[in-house]
Amino acid sequence: MKLHAFASAAEASAALAQAVAADLAAAIAARGQAVLAVSGGRSPVPFLQALAAQDIPWQQVTVTLVDERVVAPDHADSNAGLVREHLLQGRAAVAAFLPLVNDGADAAAELAAAAVLWRTPDVAVLGMGEDGHTASLFPAASNLAEGLAAANPAALLVVVPPAAPHTRISMTLAELQRSGRLYLAIAGEAKRRVLDNAAAAVSDTLPISHLLTATARPLDVYWSV
Repeated sequence: MKLHAFASAAEASAALAQAVAADLAAAIAARGQAVLAVSGGRSPVPFLQALAAQDIPWQQVTVTLVDERVVAPDHADSNAGLVREHLLQGRAAVAAFLPLVNDGADAAAELAAAAVLWRTPDVAVLGMGEDGHTASLFPAASNLAEGLAAANPAALLVVVPPAAPHTRISMTLAELQRSGRLYLAIAGEAKRRVLDNAAAAVSDTLPISHLLTATARPLDVYWSV
């Protein structure tokens, strides 16, 4: 991994937005289009807002999600709702959006529908929990081994977290490693300790460790105090 440290979350968000925008612009220059996968939760909001203000050809960008809760689009926990509110605004309002969940009624049906439209991201921006999960690859999830399998041809899978609410649809580790650029955005000393522990050795108890130690697709970590 490559660690970028910042004195504040605002500085980290601004720098990450500039880096991601440059990657998207490069993909557009090379192929005429770009795919961006972002994470949900409240922590990414400043980054999403900073990214929305970047001056790139947003009409040639498709935005999707690293993971999503299987809930209705208007549910307070919907990552799609967060993206619509904070990223698909201003300049970025013309970007295409590919949600992973449509109505939240049935996880298997949502997975099948998302898989048909899915495109491997040029850029994926991850978060990390203090339990070491990233995307929705949670420690002790019943199908974690499938999600972490390096040779898994599937891009997405359904995950039932052992503790967190809501069934999820998540990118697999293999699909993350097939993506063009990978970023991890975290803040605080507690998550920095988890990061350092995960970087020391690969362990399924800290799923993020599988990405931190990968050499084929290095992870750029944007950390703020």
